[in-house]
Amino acid sequence: MTELLQDYGLLILFGIIAAQAAGVAGLPGKTSLVVAAILAARGDFQIVQVIVVAALAGILGGYVGYAIGRVGGRRLIERPAVRKRLGRALGLMEKLFEQHGAKAVFIARFLPGAKVVAAPVAGVADMNWLKFALWHAAGAIGFAVGFGLAGYYGGEGAIELVERYGIYSIVPIAMLGVLGWCVVKVIRRRRIEPQAT
Repeated sequence: MTELLQDYGLLILFGIIAAQAAGVAGLPGKTSLVVAAILAARGDFQIVQVIVVAALAGILGGYVGYAIGRVGGRRLIERPAVRKRLGRALGLMEKLFEQHGAKAVFIARFLPGAKVVAAPVAGVADMNWLKFALWHAAGAIGFAVGFGLAGYYGGEGAIELVERYGIYSIVPIAMLGVLGWCVVKVIRRRRIEPQAT
């Protein structure tokens, strides 16, 4: 994965994350993002580019997945082969929609399996387009910022954690990264405001 990202860079990152968000299972979206962020820490890319590419890919891929779900998704997910392969993730998404409504689209972006089927299932469920678009964009941006910063500041240890313990091991690190970034922004803003007055 590292060599592919070094050679073809952000284009591969975009393709993997967009396809995964559109509903293609089995792609290493999270790992690709973390590896790209580590390469950014080494100077191969700029972390802002990595995060922007990942966020745009997630947003656009999800919109495509929603459209697929809206147009022909019901027939697709009722096929036995699809149900067998994605049955657990589909069940999880249906349950999330029941419990959390539109927020489920945001939550799903951080859950293994659910992030693959969230957009198509939202389309199948005829979720309001504007609600879907807003919650999905927020989830895609949060995913890109959280895992991008975790990879950038956590280094190769972040990948080892994900491979050994799964996604839940890096969520606290990602949240700390986002929280730290927010704290830095608030501190900078407070320093600038008194000088401006």
